[in-house]
Amino acid sequence: MKKAFTLIELLVVIAIIAILAAILFPVFAQAKVAAKKTQDLSNQKNMGTALQIYLSDYDDNYPLAYPWLGTGFSWLSFVNVPGDWNGADTAVTQAAMNAAWPNNVRPYLKNEQILASPGANNFQVAGAPYASATKTRSFVGYAYNTLLTEYSATAVADVAKLRVITNPYGNRNFDGYARPGSRLRCSAAGPCRFVPSSPTCNGSNGTWSELSNPNGASMWLFGQGMNATYADSHAKFTRVAGGATNASDFRNDFWAAYNANGVARWNEWQDSNFCHTLLFMPDFDFQNFGTPVFF
Repeated sequence: MKKAFTLIELLVVIAIIAILAAILFPVFAQAKVAAKKTQDLSNQKNMGTALQIYLSDYDDNYPLAYPWLGTGFSWLSFVNVPGDWNGADTAVTQAAMNAAWPNNVRPYLKNEQILASPGANNFQVAGAPYASATKTRSFVGYAYNTLLTEYSATAVADVAKLRVITNPYGNRNFDGYARPGSRLRCSAAGPCRFVPSSPTCNGSNGTWSELSNPNGASMWLFGQGMNATYADSHAKFTRVAGGATNASDFRNDFWAAYNANGVARWNEWQDSNFCHTLLFMPDFDFQNFGTPVFF
C-alpha cells in the first residue's frame, strides 16, 4: 500500500514554498530593475553616440532644441515626435518640429524606440490632439539639455560631467512628444543660444533657464536613481534624493527637494546669480559651485 502525505507534511511543504517565494520574488524584482537599467544605459549610450555623429556633420554645433514658428522659438511647448504626426498642423509647423530635437537626431539613431525609457510608463499629454494623428507617434522618455541648443561642443567646460540627455521628468514616456530638459528662455525673435550667468541676467533670449514642473513624477527610475548621458557620450547611473528631504546635494542633483518615493517637488538648484539650472550650464566647471540658489 502506497503511503500518502499527511496533512502536517503538506502544510510544511506549502510553508517552505511560501518562504522560498518570499525570498526569491524580491530577487527577481531586483533583477528585472537591473535589466531595465542596463537597457536604459544602452539607449542613452546610443543617443550619446548619435549626438557625436551629428556634431561631426554640423561643425561641432549641438542640435536645435526648439521649433522656430515664424516669429519666435516655441520654448515653452512640447516637440512633436515625429514632427509631422499631427495631421492638423500646417506643413510649416511640421517642418519646424522636424528641425528640433529629437527629430533632427533621429536619422543617426539605430532605432527610434530607444527614445522611450524602459524604466518609465507611457504617458499621454492632457489636451493633446491625438485624434488628429495621421502617423505613428513615438514615446519619448528622455530630455535634451536645451542650454546646448546651437552651442559649440568645443566650448563645453567639462564634457565628462555635463549632462546632455537625462530624465528630468522622471518615470514618464510622453506619447508623441519630447519635453525640454531645461528650458532656455528664447521668447523673442533672434538667436536662441546660452548666455553665461551674470548678476544682470534679465530673461532675454538665452540669459535665463529653468526646469519644467515634473507634475508628481518619480525620479526613481531604477532603484533610487536614474541614468544620464554626458557630453563625452558616456552614460552612467546616478543616485538622487528621495523621501521628505529639505534639500538634495547640488553637486549631483538638479532637483533640489523631493517628497516620498523620489517624487520631485518643483524646486531646483540654480547658479548663484539665479540665471540658469546649475548642472545643465555648458560653461560650468563642476568645481566652483559658489552658493547655489534653492529655487
